[in-house]
Amino acid sequence: MKNITIRDILKMTDGTLICMKETEDEGEVAERLVTDLCIDTREIKEGDLFIALLGENTDGHRYVSQAMETAVAAVVNKKPEEIYTTEESLQAAKRHGDVLILVEDTEKAHQAIGAAIRMQYERAVIGVTGSVGKTTTRRMIATALGSSREVYETPRNFNSRYGVPITTSRMLDEPSEIAVLEMGIDRIGEMDILQAVARPEIAVVTMIGTCHMEYFGSQEVIREQKLRCAGPDAVLFLNADDPLLREMKGKTITKETYYYGFSEDADYRAVDAEPTEDGIRFTYVHGENRIPVELPVAGQHNVRNAVVAMAICDYLGMDLTLAASALAAFEPMRQIKRKMESGTTVIDDTYNASPDSMKALLTVLSDYKTEGKRWAVLGDMFELGSNELERHAEVGDFFAGLNVDYLVTVGRMAKELGAHAVRALPSLDYTAFDDLEGATAYLKENLAPEDVVVVKASHGMHFDEIVQSLI
Repeated sequence: MKNITIRDILKMTDGTLICMKETEDEGEVAERLVTDLCIDTREIKEGDLFIALLGENTDGHRYVSQAMETAVAAVVNKKPEEIYTTEESLQAAKRHGDVLILVEDTEKAHQAIGAAIRMQYERAVIGVTGSVGKTTTRRMIATALGSSREVYETPRNFNSRYGVPITTSRMLDEPSEIAVLEMGIDRIGEMDILQAVARPEIAVVTMIGTCHMEYFGSQEVIREQKLRCAGPDAVLFLNADDPLLREMKGKTITKETYYYGFSEDADYRAVDAEPTEDGIRFTYVHGENRIPVELPVAGQHNVRNAVVAMAICDYLGMDLTLAASALAAFEPMRQIKRKMESGTTVIDDTYNASPDSMKALLTVLSDYKTEGKRWAVLGDMFELGSNELERHAEVGDFFAGLNVDYLVTVGRMAKELGAHAVRALPSLDYTAFDDLEGATAYLKENLAPEDVVVVKASHGMHFDEIVQSLI
């Protein structure tokens, strides 16, 4: 946050300055610089502006005193006597000279700051959303664009209604020519907030899945909410191979809508895709352009991710050969290959899981070139709503025709997946466990050097512990 002062923050939030030290000169305080936003005191730094958010399980106002040991100021929606609830803490705040910015709603103030700084960014902004593949697609777009331009992109996993304002507030910190922002939602109405903060000129929707179905109710509602990422003046790129997005042809509100994928009538498409020893290769086709692309990650879903990255470079008139070369060196944040001491390949995709992302990973496993056996270690998927068992069964049914030798499941719902998997693929060797320890011990005893194993479940299943134990 370059050259942003407390006075600027007051204007952005329509806030009121409160200096706990009565002798403080408010004019001087207002000119103090704010260097970053912080919503977690465990990560606070000198010069940060602490936002006291009201979460589902905690109240940020409880941490204002702690935050003000480091922060330049705190945005609050409670009066000092409600924050400093003892005479001792109140007097300590006065002695220390705590600085508060009183607003009506701290979350809206947080978003207002992010939106105001975003509007100062005079370059193009690309927004990426979808039920599956947001992070990988965002990274591929940034990688391809980075072949010719300086790119700013979402740091870490700051893609929510709390994270996007932090992402946009940092857009001016370093020079960049284009920005790629990730936009993730799990509730109705959140996309309207993210769109108002990020305001992407180009938007991508990767696919409509079933994650967070517990809160959305149907895929049609998920689609309607995801498509709100793009305003009427934006250019929208949709996955042509997703039936729910394909149905929207001619029905979107954006000034331009393009389709990408494998479909023959897609505006930007992939042909001749085939697995390689280290990933997958294909030919990118648009008009007269036919550009060979080789990816160091496997799976047709990653081909789609790369196609939209190439498509955006194409739309912007960039050198596609350079973009393809950049994608050849792509470094994934998901499906990370690791090695056990024995030589067994472990594909770590433990960040999170949904039925669609689990099917994509199983396709990667089935296509993987190896002299050994193929193992799938899968666990429960959360937030799938009232039909969660049906969604697990759906993944089990997907095993039909796959080239997979062993399945290990952990969790109550994953047993439903396993039961359907062995019916769909009778040759499958299936073992179910109730805990991580049993599954890990079984894997260590039975995995062979040439084998490949994929590991995936919802984040709350802590499958990263299996991976760490194996490697």
